Amino acid sequence: MIAWIKRHFYYLIGLMIIISFVIMSVYVLYFTDLFILKEIKVFNNHRVSKEEIIKLTGLKGGERLFRINLNALERKLKNYPLIEEVIIARRLPSRLEITVKEREGLAILIKGQRGYLIDKKGVIIGGILPNDYLYYPLVEIKNEKWKDNFLSFLSWIKENKNYLPVFENFSKIILEEDKIIFTTKNHLKIYFPLSLKEDWIELYKNLDRIMVYLYENQLIEKVEHIRMDYPYGRALIKFRS
Repeated sequence: MIAWIKRHFYYLIGLMIIISFVIMSVYVLYFTDLFILKEIKVFNNHRVSKEEIIKLTGLKGGERLFRINLNALERKLKNYPLIEEVIIARRLPSRLEITVKEREGLAILIKGQRGYLIDKKGVIIGGILPNDYLYYPLVEIKNEKWKDNFLSFLSWIKENKNYLPVFENFSKIILEEDKIIFTTKNHLKIYFPLSLKEDWIELYKNLDRIMVYLYENQLIEKVEHIRMDYPYGRALIKFRS
């Protein structure tokens, strides 16, 4: 009986120590001034400034670090058009670290009389910076039904730089009701039929072989347009008069 009492006494003492430690830890973390937010560091931002990201958080400094709801903060930042993904971490004793993945621009969408930078999903990232015209082609979408396939195809071209023409060589791309019209920076027009993305990729590989031939034979500057919207496996090349 005495052994049983001793055993349970020690168990009770141990439990009380654990509970006291937990209570003390919670008190130190949430109710004392030991872990107060003093610094916010931002990583991987390019188009969005550090100051803008900090403003979006709504944090002023002086908040208790462990009372900040990181999940709610991540959701708030991901609602901003330029930000696709966010990771936020506490760094004791007084710092938050915010790592962002910004939406990657694909093209400049012409809408009305204005242009907007969009990503591969067609999400408008924001206004245009002066240098954007050097890196992104203008895009007009006149057929909403094919929009998703079209943007996916453009993303594929951008990622596969081993095929000609490379994405950066295009100045304008139009999704018409029945075709796609590419215009290169040296004013060469290329026509594609409406089709599935997989068919477009095969046609682009065929186009690459044509472009390589034209470059190797120094004919590229003499070409006015290339039509890939012919019976499958064929193309029409029109030379400048």
